Amino acid sequence: MTGDSEIQWRLDNARHLKGVRLRLQPYVRWSKEWDHDHCAACGIEFAEFGGPDIQHEGNATCDDYPRGARYEWVCVTCFVDLKNEMGWTAVDR
Repeated sequence: MTGDSEIQWRLDNARHLKGVRLRLQPYVRWSKEWDHDHCAACGIEFAEFGGPDIQHEGNATCDDYPRGARYEWVCVTCFVDLKNEMGWTAVDR
């Protein structure tokens, strides 16, 4: 795990997702108007197109999230680093 300062800013960014269920899945944009999303914690980009540092799989909110499934995304690294502090539950595919 990384240092406290490296974790804290990501925890602060993702605090609105505390306690949610997340499902690891391929990235699919939420609507036709959106062509990408960002990790709610670190900001790395998710997209269906290719490019440097583009993520194509991550942990997304489920149907029970107030704004719906796949509305918010968390990268694999942030999920592993922050899941305990954030109280995230991994949901099977």
